[in-house]
Amino acid sequence: MKASIHHAGLEGAISSLYALTGDMPARAMADALNHTGNQARIALQGEMADVFDRPTPFTLNAIRVENATPTKLEAAVWVKDDKDNNSKAQAPEDWVAPQVYGGDRELKKSEQLLRAKGILPGDRFIVPGAGAKLDQYGNLARGQTIQILSGLSAFTMAGFTANASNNWRSFRKGHGRAFFVMRRGKTAIGIAERRGKQLVIVLAFVRTPHYQRRLQFHAVVERVAEANLTTNIDKAVTKALTGNLPTNFRRRPQAWPKGW
Repeated sequence: MKASIHHAGLEGAISSLYALTGDMPARAMADALNHTGNQARIALQGEMADVFDRPTPFTLNAIRVENATPTKLEAAVWVKDDKDNNSKAQAPEDWVAPQVYGGDRELKKSEQLLRAKGILPGDRFIVPGAGAKLDQYGNLARGQTIQILSGLSAFTMAGFTANASNNWRSFRKGHGRAFFVMRRGKTAIGIAERRGKQLVIVLAFVRTPHYQRRLQFHAVVERVAEANLTTNIDKAVTKALTGNLPTNFRRRPQAWPKGW
């Protein structure tokens, strides 16, 4: 998922570039495009913070800018489409795209494991139940997720030892006895947890979540480009005339701004 920023249709605005010589016009335009791309990234992060319910820093920082160069005068803003090196979870684009285009969300890794085990029906997804422990972003806490999958022996990766077993250490944790599939008749409706006399629903099985379009990704980028690119071209020309244009057009650090 990517939105491009280029100078098409700005013939009047780029007339100031004609005062430059050599490779300066291309360098100035690339600099202006990159600053505009970074402004669009920040605007998108602000929009995500407004329309999403407690987005995680990982989600907010998934917005990337593909920098323009003097030989490629186009910048692009995109959502990270690869997974975190330290995680087997989805790539950010997997859960952001349905918010942009609408439609069904992708399966989470935990849902894939539960389906592979035959616990989660093929037409159902999971949502936190009344007894679920949520993290600060409203998602099922990672620790409890692991407990549930372990208790149900749903980890299927070769060499993985997180599943509950009959050894003493695992027995003391009690996850293998605590979690079970709750059914209505023969239909699985969720995962329950029983500890002593307390019984709670930790996961409910629901029909496919269908998302409406909420994040106006391309519209935000277009709005920022229209509002800022001309000004950024003028600033780039000024930098060129004073010898302050960058020579390195590699991607700049793009962390979520402090104070947000």
